[in-house]
Amino acid sequence: MSLEIRETILPGNESAFSVRQKSGSSLADLEPVHRALLTEPVTAALATMNKNGRPQLTPIWVSDDGERINLNTARGRLKDRNLRARPDASLLLLNPNDPYHFVTIDGTVDEIIEEDDPEKGHLATENIDAHAEKYMGERPYPLRAPKGEVRVLFKLRPTKILTFGPAP
Repeated sequence: MSLEIRETILPGNESAFSVRQKSGSSLADLEPVHRALLTEPVTAALATMNKNGRPQLTPIWVSDDGERINLNTARGRLKDRNLRARPDASLLLLNPNDPYHFVTIDGTVDEIIEEDDPEKGHLATENIDAHAEKYMGERPYPLRAPKGEVRVLFKLRPTKILTFGPAP
């Protein structure tokens, strides 16, 4: 899959609100101001599709490996069911300090790692623990269901990224 990176021209400039192509082939190629929305503890909005065709939005913690976005949830939750059945998804990362600075990422899940997988399951555990440290300052993840849960790591491969801002 190829990656398309585009940026919106800001208000007050010639051709404001139009979109122009940027060079780059991976998340690592984003400008630092936009990359920070992935590396800092910014809660994303994840859009998936329900089986009835209607969109479903949920807040989610994110990280990345330079190529793919890491999404983590518990097995059986709606986003888990939606991503398994319909692997296309979109993310919105909105700067909590500047509503005119955001990144949208469209992509497709190309790998699912379940915590109880004997070979790769540790990656799901390590990822949710890293997310807890990033977003809560705690490790390991302290919010597991009291009766137990299996964490699932979804690897989302971006196909299109649109950046906006920050405001001058």
